[in-house]
Amino acid sequence: MINTFHTSYNPPPVPPRSGYSRPLPPLPGTTPLLKFLSVMLLLLMVLTFGGFFYLSQKFSQALAVREQAAAAAAAPMKGLAPSFSRPAAHMVLQTEQPGSNKQLVWNKEHSLMWEVETSKARDTLIIKSPGIYFIYSQITFSKHSSSSLKQSIWRKKPNDKEPEEILKSFCSLDSKIPDMCTASLSGMFHLKEKQELHVQVTNTSLLNKDSCSFGLFKL
Repeated sequence: MINTFHTSYNPPPVPPRSGYSRPLPPLPGTTPLLKFLSVMLLLLMVLTFGGFFYLSQKFSQALAVREQAAAAAAAPMKGLAPSFSRPAAHMVLQTEQPGSNKQLVWNKEHSLMWEVETSKARDTLIIKSPGIYFIYSQITFSKHSSSSLKQSIWRKKPNDKEPEEILKSFCSLDSKIPDMCTASLSGMFHLKEKQELHVQVTNTSLLNKDSCSFGLFKL
């Protein structure tokens, strides 16, 4: 027999099969945009902590290098590290200068020296290793003079009777106003073994003895 019965209602849903579960709807806040923002936030945190760690390491290394340089500059000749291989010197002026002498005397005990000698009078540096050297000097005058306030570096070869002037600089002071002026100079020269170097000024009695230095290092 043919069923001719019709209805306007939808048929009932098919019962689920055994072991089948309907997928749950996505939870609020799990959209693709939120996932992207979460990944970017995580990446930003990694970069932030990584950058902080990198800068901390660089700061620690720079601080260590600065402390080593300060210790080397303050150390006397006997305290220099054996790894300091190239000849160098940084001379500190001796407080007591002989009269009105023009040639400066240096405090050997408080100066930095390596593979460089001084004369017995401690007013001359003597080269032990030949080569190209960078030479510098800084002299501060605190008193006016009727003549020019001048400093100069002189070089003398072993067989020469008289030294030659290789560098010079000048400064001036007003006789009516208490003040100081600094004359600086530097240059590169080829120096031979046993060549001598010394610094001359207009008059040692015109100096501010706390602000004078003389040095060199081999390139």
